[in-house]
Amino acid sequence: MKCRICRAKANVYLRYANAAFCKEHFIKFFERRVRRAIERFEMIEKGDKVVVAVSGGKDSLALLYVLNELSKTMDFEILAVTIDLGIGEYSKLSVEIAKKNYERLGVDYRIIELGDYGFTMDEVAKYRISGRICGICGTAKRYILNKVAKEEGASKLATGHNLDDFLQVILQGYLYGNLGDLARYYPVSPSLPGLVARIKPLVTTPEKDSLIYTIAKGIEYVVMECPYSLRASSQDLKNAIFYLEERRPGTRFSMFNTYVKMIHPLIREAYFKGGVLKKCKECGEPTNADVCLFCRVKSSVLAKKGA
Repeated sequence: MKCRICRAKANVYLRYANAAFCKEHFIKFFERRVRRAIERFEMIEKGDKVVVAVSGGKDSLALLYVLNELSKTMDFEILAVTIDLGIGEYSKLSVEIAKKNYERLGVDYRIIELGDYGFTMDEVAKYRISGRICGICGTAKRYILNKVAKEEGASKLATGHNLDDFLQVILQGYLYGNLGDLARYYPVSPSLPGLVARIKPLVTTPEKDSLIYTIAKGIEYVVMECPYSLRASSQDLKNAIFYLEERRPGTRFSMFNTYVKMIHPLIREAYFKGGVLKKCKECGEPTNADVCLFCRVKSSVLAKKGA
């Protein structure tokens, strides 16, 4: 096949778009689509300081490289942040690869140790703290990223959630009736008192495209799976989405556009309960409860360690 742009030999074929690209023009296509998503949902403004959450995986690194490139023409600043979650060799490798990419790009970055906050994810698993470990991990990451973003004076917090991640959460919300959560679920979460605005620039990018981009750019990323992700149910929902996409290419984009244009406005109007949050009595961070989940997990781990 030939590249649709330059007619040279194609390296990539995107079935959903019925389009083939050479390596150079796929990279441009990928970066242009991310920019369109940023502009469509007004994610980043001139002069913004954007914290980029980098786990070391393909999606977060693809996001880092694209935002680093776009920052040159869109006039915003980026700060990369990686959290060492304390998951044995997996976390060590994640931090190591993240640092290699930071040094390659020459970007400003921070490495944050979850252990400095009082516990690690290995300890959460060891002491069998109540709750799903992936859910607790997600809470820890959101807590620390928001805290660091505030400390660094950032106006936006960008995560590497791709199109498939986004649709998986929507499907999960439908299945379990989490309409209150879906009322707040959108490519952009606006800032609230104590919370930095969150953005998902890869929200219109299929997961496989991020993989192709990292390969095309020669980006080293973490291939190793988190040892605790084997317990996650989210992959089953993604597999269902992949099945539909395989049968009818383009289904994912239809699902996304239907949600953001038609379904989300209705759910938000009916179920959104406002953005007023309490302050955690332990740490002062925003929460829906008297004591935030992060502090409750921390207290449980410390109690069991001291027992």
